[in-house]
Amino acid sequence: MGEGRYLKFLYRRQHEESRRVGTSALAEAFGVKPATVTEMLQKLSRKGLLGYTHYRGVSLTEKGVYEAQRLLRKHRILEVLFVRLLGYSPEEACEEATELDHHVSERLANAICHACDHPGVCPCNKPISKDIECCRVK
Repeated sequence: MGEGRYLKFLYRRQHEESRRVGTSALAEAFGVKPATVTEMLQKLSRKGLLGYTHYRGVSLTEKGVYEAQRLLRKHRILEVLFVRLLGYSPEEACEEATELDHHVSERLANAICHACDHPGVCPCNKPISKDIECCRVK
């Protein structure tokens, strides 16, 4: 399980749902052991992406929020592409985007965003953050 999936999950729970997240919730969501989650959280903490206190939960740092937003933007733009142009269901689009979002360059994400007329939300009605160069200067 990659770092990006943890960052996106934490961002969604903390910033979009205003929920606290602990290791047990992460372990359950990802189907892994709590020790595996703890190891990843410590790794992300060392990179400055989150604040982690054993038995207290986690919170994204400013750097972590930025990285999570960047990944979620790519993810949600891919979902729009898959649904609008390829006929995927929103669920299928999400699954496919999860496999690809961390491989997508900013340039490609901006090109897809432009081709899809700068969507404000993904097919699940979640907000797509705006990239300065791509979306704010239409």
